[in-house]
Amino acid sequence: MDNKSEEKCLFEIKSGMYGDPLTTKGTVTTEGNRTVYNWTEKHNENEKETHFVMTLIKEETKAIVVRNGDVTSRMVFEPGNKTTSTMNTSFGPIEVVIETDYINFPGGLIDGAEISYTLDPDSGDPIRNIFSIKRLLQNGEI
Repeated sequence: MDNKSEEKCLFEIKSGMYGDPLTTKGTVTTEGNRTVYNWTEKHNENEKETHFVMTLIKEETKAIVVRNGDVTSRMVFEPGNKTTSTMNTSFGPIEVVIETDYINFPGGLIDGAEISYTLDPDSGDPIRNIFSIKRLLQNGEI
């Protein structure tokens, strides 16, 4: 039977989709070879809070990110395979093809994860991005 542990912590989130890194509260749950990051983001007063759950499945070299907020989506990142997702936005659904370059899983010196990928929306212009989540050491009062 796998040991399961959950820890509250602070994360630093970096993404080419927005400028400065974001620091936010969340949880990390580990169960066997799966690591689940759970956090919320709010970048400005005009947007509602967005809830994210990212499940990393090391034995399948796969990451699944579920997003619920102004944009709702379930995206699968899998190096070597193109995956398809629908992003539900206030402008309507947008189909995207995801081509994952690599996933760096937690372990060793990395207390977090990184995903490099390209999103190709049905409207055209592909968007390259590197997303990273890092657990901050100074957890403080969470």
